[in-house]
Amino acid sequence: MSVKLRLKRMGRTNHAFFRLSAIDSRSPRDGRVIEELGYYDPTQKDQAKQFVAKLDRCRHWLDVGAIPSPTVSSLLKKNGVEHKQLRLPKPGKPKPAAAEAPKKEAAPAAAPAAS
Repeated sequence: MSVKLRLKRMGRTNHAFFRLSAIDSRSPRDGRVIEELGYYDPTQKDQAKQFVAKLDRCRHWLDVGAIPSPTVSSLLKKNGVEHKQLRLPKPGKPKPAAAEAPKKEAAPAAAPAAS
C-alpha cells in the first residue's frame, strides 16, 4: 500500500478549504483517509491560521515512506519541515541565450534620383 499526503477539498462553492490527510494512493481525492493531519484554509487572512498541521505526525508519515503532493510539499517546507521526500520546485525552462548577431548599419539614404 502506497501512502500519500494529500489535500482533501471541503467547503462550499468558491469558499473551499482543505484537510491535510494521509491517504492510500488508490483512493479518490475526497475518499477514505488513514489519518487527518491538519488543514489549509487559503481564504484565512492570518498566516498562522491559514495552515495548521500536526508536524510531528507529518514527519512520521514522511519517514515511513509517504509521498507528499507538490502543494503539500511546499506547505510543509514553508512551515519548517525538512525531509528528503519533499520535492524541489521544478526548474523553469531555460531561456535560450540570445545570440548577439552583428547589427548591420543602416546604409545612408540615397539621394533622390534626378531624371
